[in-house]
Amino acid sequence: MRSGGRRATPTAREPESAQVAYTEAIKRLARQPQSRAALRQRLLGLGYVEAAVDAALDRAEGDGYLNDREYAAALVRRRTRGRGHALIAQELRAKGVDEATAGPALETVDAEVEAEQALVLGRSLISSRRLADAQALVAYVGPRLARRGFSGGLVYRVCRLLSDEWQASGRFDSPQIRD
Repeated sequence: MRSGGRRATPTAREPESAQVAYTEAIKRLARQPQSRAALRQRLLGLGYVEAAVDAALDRAEGDGYLNDREYAAALVRRRTRGRGHALIAQELRAKGVDEATAGPALETVDAEVEAEQALVLGRSLISSRRLADAQALVAYVGPRLARRGFSGGLVYRVCRLLSDEWQASGRFDSPQIRD
């Protein structure tokens, strides 16, 4: 038993059996949806041979248990709140979902909704901060939004809008000189 109460990862009982690999794949998919590439790596890591793993995954796809398009669409739906397009795309690539499969799911991200989420997130980031001027606001908010996958243009627009809001409400600590 490892620390944290988790059992050690089991190894393949019959490494050359496509049926046993299929059963293991279905068990794992029942616990958590996964991409084909990620599940393939897990099964290979358990000791199943490539031929058994590929046959098991083909069968799981054929039976409707494994579908990278549905997986990508579900991941995009779950991740759009608080994350930008770029970060979601990066996560899909990291999970082995190819561009052709991820593309249609990523196209469902509404640019207006993403912009509103970035603005809400920006506002929450600075709600309890004391900032000297617009430059301090941009230096604080900009990198945080960029790390969450929002595009540079969107980050710029959000920072500009927040700066204008703070300037109009007199929330900056020191007077701001504008060009």
